[in-house]
Amino acid sequence: MNSKNIHRRTFLDWLLGAGLVVWAIGFVAPVVAYLWPAQRRGPGAQAVSAGKQQDFAEWQTKIIALNGQPVIVIRTPQGFRAFSAICTHLGCIVTWDAARHLVACPCHAGLFDLNGRVVGGPPPRPLMEYGVAVVNNEVMIKSA
Repeated sequence: MNSKNIHRRTFLDWLLGAGLVVWAIGFVAPVVAYLWPAQRRGPGAQAVSAGKQQDFAEWQTKIIALNGQPVIVIRTPQGFRAFSAICTHLGCIVTWDAARHLVACPCHAGLFDLNGRVVGGPPPRPLMEYGVAVVNNEVMIKSA
């Protein structure tokens, strides 16, 4: 027999081995991708205008979009504050309770103070806070 000829059994063994390697990679790759820490992609910090400073009265709020997510901007006597407008309980959009000066979740009566901390209801975590800067009379909200 010529040494350059491949036997059918050798070829099938090679084919089966290659198939097992492809299957193993297909099985392990998603697990590794899930467990590997997420890498930050795209531009770093982004700033979005919430409007002119003079357009906000004291205790007035406005909801804006930052990176496709709603953000509630509040003008207090001390300045501006900005928090994620998504409740940490079940993801409802929060509103401003002007009478109590609290951020309120209308879905399950969650309440947050002016530091984003939970003061009532079922939310498990505080609201995520965003940086605020007033630049040339423009209220700028910065993503983390």
